[in-house]
Amino acid sequence: MKLNSKGQEFEVPPFFLFAKEKSAGCSKKKNRFIVMNQKGQEFEVFNILVGAVLALAILVIIISIITYFEQIKLDSSIQSIQQKLTNAAQSPDGSVFVSKDVIIPADYSFNSKQFSLILNIDEECIEFDFPHDLTSIYYPNSPERNVIAFNKRIQTNFFVVCQSRNDGVLYFSDYSLMQCPASCDEFCCLASFGINPAVVNDQS
Repeated sequence: MKLNSKGQEFEVPPFFLFAKEKSAGCSKKKNRFIVMNQKGQEFEVFNILVGAVLALAILVIIISIITYFEQIKLDSSIQSIQQKLTNAAQSPDGSVFVSKDVIIPADYSFNSKQFSLILNIDEECIEFDFPHDLTSIYYPNSPERNVIAFNKRIQTNFFVVCQSRNDGVLYFSDYSLMQCPASCDEFCCLASFGINPAVVNDQS
């Protein structure tokens, strides 16, 4: 207790209590800031994760759409090739049937057995041809021409011609003669990707 100027007693509040209360208040505010700051960081990380998931989902959707339309193009090309094979089998007179801008994917191949089932002839009666300056097409069984393969995606024209053994001959793009075996009673066919096969009718 102390006396004032009038001789009255009064109590001086302990300063350290006031300072302690003030310090406690500041500590609460500081702790509250830390909690809010932590929540803010967590929210930012959450937003980044959500953004990454959405970006990945969009990428998957885009790839799926591209794959879907690419498959449609491939299916359409295969159907067009099959139709031209059917047309050629119905007209084995040297007429050339063309399917334009067919899409062939990478690592794809055709063989004579597949085509012979559509043409309704023996597999030795059908062979393949292509421009030999194209590095994207090759014969896996070279020098045999009964299989044709593609090592990358290509868009090209497909040609097919069937010729009766007694009415003419078929030539490859390198001008070599297609040997039509004697076992091919009706006709032989030449299927070509990227180049129009040559047909020489028998004039005798």
